[in-house]
Amino acid sequence: MTSDKKAEAQAFLKAHSVGMLATVGTDGKPHASIVHYVSDEHFNIYFLTLFASRKFAAMRSNPAVAFTIGAREIPQTIQMEGVASELTHADEKKEHITELMKVLTSNSAYYAPLMKLDPSEIVMMWIKPTWVRWGDYASLESGSDNIFTEIPIS
Repeated sequence: MTSDKKAEAQAFLKAHSVGMLATVGTDGKPHASIVHYVSDEHFNIYFLTLFASRKFAAMRSNPAVAFTIGAREIPQTIQMEGVASELTHADEKKEHITELMKVLTSNSAYYAPLMKLDPSEIVMMWIKPTWVRWGDYASLESGSDNIFTEIPIS
């Protein structure tokens, strides 16, 4: 893997703010939710959800998650597997909340649904990735080796 591919994947992740979170519910059934997110240089994902949500209950029961971001305009994706946990330290939360608020209020017509809810019912979550794969279907070369790149996680 070249550092260029990692940089492309990082830029793609930063350029987007909505992804699909997949969890396994307390009943053992799969569950997927769209979340607004921010990320850092280590491919960590940060997002908000409700304490009473199905996804929060699922992550508390089984913290193994998958997360995917895709784009229609240029066919590219990031697929991740990782471990979700509640972000509880005030300093860590403060580091990401300003950026998250920008994402949640960036639509000029509508705010993200979470903005309409009681802040005391909201929890900040963190996904620490264990596996990341960059998919660049816009690559000029064909074949899986030219499209998919696994990004090492340090």
